[in-house]
Amino acid sequence: MKTEIDTPLELLFDRLREIHSMEIQLCEAMPRLVSLCTNDELHDLIVSHAHQNGNQIAEIDAIFDRHGESPEDDGYTATKDLIEGGCARLREVRSPHTRDLMMIAHCLRIEYLEMAAYEFTAILSGRLGLMREPAILSELLAEEKDMATALRVLDADLFETANRRACGSSKAGTDRGLWRRSHFCGMTNGA
Repeated sequence: MKTEIDTPLELLFDRLREIHSMEIQLCEAMPRLVSLCTNDELHDLIVSHAHQNGNQIAEIDAIFDRHGESPEDDGYTATKDLIEGGCARLREVRSPHTRDLMMIAHCLRIEYLEMAAYEFTAILSGRLGLMREPAILSELLAEEKDMATALRVLDADLFETANRRACGSSKAGTDRGLWRRSHFCGMTNGA
């Protein structure tokens, strides 16, 4: 249900509906994302974040309740589209190690979208003079930043694994393929 937005307070609740919708879409997508993971640490990180998403939904619901507002579906589908497009691409990657690396890129895109939404609403709620919401939204933003940091830390290890597997299984091929292998696999002089 679309509502008219004429005031900053209406904008805040519109953005909160978008966040609410985002988090629900993520909770629904988590089983698909987890099923594509082969790295245990990445798997556990995504499962842990799925539980966190449930808590975030509860916090957003509480904000709506305190203000007599409803988190009704606003028709926001950008997150769903992002998730489904990413999952489709992930299923196309044959190497499980490279797929895990791509999973991190996919999850980071989603995290940055969430971080932008939480940051804007935290600032807006503070400017509106709301008492509890800025701290709550800032805490939820911190959780998203922690997840992004954890993904970036894991990224380095997954890159090393994926690259080592790719270089170890490379076959002689075109000059371009040889250049890529020599460049990324630490070979010199084209060998």
